[in-house]
Amino acid sequence: MAVSDLSIRRPVATAMVFVAVGVLGVVSFARLPIDLLPDVSFPTLSIWTEYPDAGPAEVERFVTEQVESELSRVPGARSVDSRSREGQSLVRLQFYWGTDMEFAMLHVRERLDNLSDRLPASAERPVILTADPTNEPVMSLAVTGAPLAELGDLAEAVFKRRLEQLDGVALSAITGDPEREIHVEVDADLLASHDISLAEVTSALDAANYSAPGGSVRRGRFRFSLRTLGEFRGVKDLSDVVIARPEQGGVVRLRDVARIFDGEAERETVARFNGKPAIGILLYKESSSNTVRVASAVDDVLTQLRTEFPEVTIEVASSQATFISDA
Repeated sequence: MAVSDLSIRRPVATAMVFVAVGVLGVVSFARLPIDLLPDVSFPTLSIWTEYPDAGPAEVERFVTEQVESELSRVPGARSVDSRSREGQSLVRLQFYWGTDMEFAMLHVRERLDNLSDRLPASAERPVILTADPTNEPVMSLAVTGAPLAELGDLAEAVFKRRLEQLDGVALSAITGDPEREIHVEVDADLLASHDISLAEVTSALDAANYSAPGGSVRRGRFRFSLRTLGEFRGVKDLSDVVIARPEQGGVVRLRDVARIFDGEAERETVARFNGKPAIGILLYKESSSNTVRVASAVDDVLTQLRTEFPEVTIEVASSQATFISDA
């Protein structure tokens, strides 16, 4: 046998070949990605469009039908179905198995860009959603120990950035964070006494809360853009807005006909941990990353954060690495 004779005559070279194969195997095994679910891309895309203050019939006519008509001509599309409800439109586009979903998404995005001038002006831009199990968060964290507003600011400014700096972490999303909102409660009797309509109040606020470009300044080789900032920053800014100028003289400001106070917007998501309100942090990994290694790196960062912020409690609510390690 030529192979056996060569191996006997050159034992050192033969041994080096087997050592090289063994080293390559060890290195490949160490770099092998470990995930809870296989890398499967379902041939389905969903297009979500919001049309505020519109009934199901209007959403169906002005949004859903337009999107369906445009997407029905996308190459590789097998079927299109939709659902319309108050203020929301969902169109689902199914492709044949084996379709390159990246190219399919490009085609869908081009079609939606061509559709922008035919949708209602008040409709939001359509959002493309993919059906990919790997898009689920690999870890969920719960932050407690302080008022939610303070925890939300801390999570957004510190925790989120520290976690996104880790190798393998693609995104960290904050949930349960209360959003600041300034409320204006107009007194109808005071409006009537000044002969002012609610539309005038709205127009005055829109006109006062406005930023516009202010030209540019050239300095040497550089050109600096200027903007006039007129957006509201606090309660006092709204209180001083002039909403009417009566013929008999004087001015009517918003504080004269309304109560203005700082508050929170209606919360769309609520996070609770062990029955207590909390701020949630969802961690998404990169597609080629090892889930177990990412979770281990996150645990190391959490240990540092607990030391730096002892007044705040950070707990791991769920982790895919636990199921993978147990398996």
